[in-house]
Amino acid sequence: MPEDVMVPAGDYKLVKQIRRTQEKRRKKDLPWTKRVFDIDDQKLFGRTAFAWLRITLYYLFLYFLIFIIVAFWVTILLLAIIDPKKPRWLKGHPGLSMVPNQNRSVLEYFTHLVNEVNPIADRIDDFLNKLKDNANDFFSDFNQDTSWGYATQKPTVFIKLNKVYGYQPETYDTPDDLPKEAPSSLQGTVGKLGNTPKIWLTCEVTEGPKPDMVFYPGPYFEASEEMTGVTRVVAIQMNKMPKNSKIFFHCKVWARNIPIEDYQGTGHLKFALNMRYDKDSNQATTYKSTTPQKATVPPAVGPANQNNERPEDQLGGLEMPPSPENEKDALDKMGNNPQKEDMTEPPS
Repeated sequence: MPEDVMVPAGDYKLVKQIRRTQEKRRKKDLPWTKRVFDIDDQKLFGRTAFAWLRITLYYLFLYFLIFIIVAFWVTILLLAIIDPKKPRWLKGHPGLSMVPNQNRSVLEYFTHLVNEVNPIADRIDDFLNKLKDNANDFFSDFNQDTSWGYATQKPTVFIKLNKVYGYQPETYDTPDDLPKEAPSSLQGTVGKLGNTPKIWLTCEVTEGPKPDMVFYPGPYFEASEEMTGVTRVVAIQMNKMPKNSKIFFHCKVWARNIPIEDYQGTGHLKFALNMRYDKDSNQATTYKSTTPQKATVPPAVGPANQNNERPEDQLGGLEMPPSPENEKDALDKMGNNPQKEDMTEPPS
């Protein structure tokens, strides 16, 4: 048999044929232009127009179903689970902020420069207008110069307790309730004004000369559940403000559920003022004219001729002789007379 005389040439390997191997090799060997757009098969990125339509409709339908499911559960959560009369997100205790705030370490200005005082006053007016409750009229005692004291060396700053929905303050109502780190001056204030719940405010000078600070309506915020409008704002006017000195202030609020942390605005606030004053700006300068003035001669004063009488009437009715003609006038008349004789030279 022929099979008996067949001698194997050596080891051989059986290659397994995988489905569509040749098709994959053909696609792999295609140039990149054919992979992007194959004009022969009318394919874009390997898909025909009908294939792109099917996959687009599929994903649109899928995301539409996801949107319907999410909207259904959000509606159930908002209408059935969360109370609409209460805030949905509670942020904890409120923070502090100061107006006007120039986002600088020191609020520095010249009292006699309008372009520096007016922007500060405008920021205060905008802030109070947003509060409503007739805030400008409420704090009008500190705005006698219409610039909130910045032009008359009595600058006013506003300490604002930021609004937090759902916040219910827990206050110190008696001096014995105050913590140990509270300043001694606060004990007397709480003893006098602690008849109603209040969030107390203290401000002290940490560096520089100390001005007289006047609080309005007082060194406190009226504690209530809403705390809207002017009830969360305290105005501080700096009387006897030192000139040309940087003054650093540190204000704190005192309530049981407002902790004083290290971060600016969390229970305390630091700011600085520097009222620049130029003593030469208020000195009036008198300028004298160096142009010589002409001497004025007073007009002659005499009796008024009310009846417009002629001079001859004043001399008893005598006729005045006619005034002699001027020589020039006589020559002019002679020149205008056509019957005059021609002047000739005398005979020699």
